Amino acid sequence: MFYLVEFFKSLSELFIRGILFFIFTCVLSFTLSHRSVISKMIEKVSPEKLVNPYFVVVLDGNTDVQKFQELIQVLPGVLKIDEKESEASKQRIMNLIKELGPDYKIGEDQINFKSVRIILSSSLSQESLEFVRDQVVKMSKDQKITATPIKYPEVTKVLNTHPFYYYLKKIGDWGIVGFFSLLWIASYWLCYDIFRSRAYLLEKFQRRKYVAAKSLAMGLGLVFILFTILSILNGVFKLFDLVILFMILSVFWTFSMQDWKWKNTV
Repeated sequence: MFYLVEFFKSLSELFIRGILFFIFTCVLSFTLSHRSVISKMIEKVSPEKLVNPYFVVVLDGNTDVQKFQELIQVLPGVLKIDEKESEASKQRIMNLIKELGPDYKIGEDQINFKSVRIILSSSLSQESLEFVRDQVVKMSKDQKITATPIKYPEVTKVLNTHPFYYYLKKIGDWGIVGFFSLLWIASYWLCYDIFRSRAYLLEKFQRRKYVAAKSLAMGLGLVFILFTILSILNGVFKLFDLVILFMILSVFWTFSMQDWKWKNTV
């Protein structure tokens, strides 16, 4: 208990450095003990999850759209069925005909169609989105329909080019772990002199040995155990990730095993 109290006393010597070191220790422990949670968080903030995907269904002009909507609305993940797509599609065709010139003719029966946009929930996985689309086609097998692939609003492309989303997708959960590992290492070295100075005084005047090593072991060990228990309670326990966390903490902890000398921390 003495060394655990000494750990927190050392952190309080230089409050800002100490609190940053403790915070980054907890953050690093969380990212590794709950790495699957980090992966899900990255997926949730991806541009594809911030917008609602959709696909367009083109129907024969004689199809009862109301009946079609009632049939499709019961499928899980279907948020909305937008009929405005028909007018927009026809308008695009008419504009194309105008561009082709007066010599190009097309019959009214050739543009006698209806198209609807089926908007889906962003919480669905890509496999689930494809499944819903396939079900729409199967449920409407008695009707002449064509379904486009799953699409995303144009804003998705813009967001994907943003540096934040680009690098977040590229580095993934291990990139987040690496980033916080570097922050933790930096905060550790900023607190290095605090433990060194206090260890020198206690070892010299209280005849104790390895004060800094024992203090850090108690503090880091407490955080490690707490987040291990938390990962078990949350059902995300993974031995490999916790071994990596233990290695990071223990490797830098070994520096505290050296002989300590006085150094002013101010």
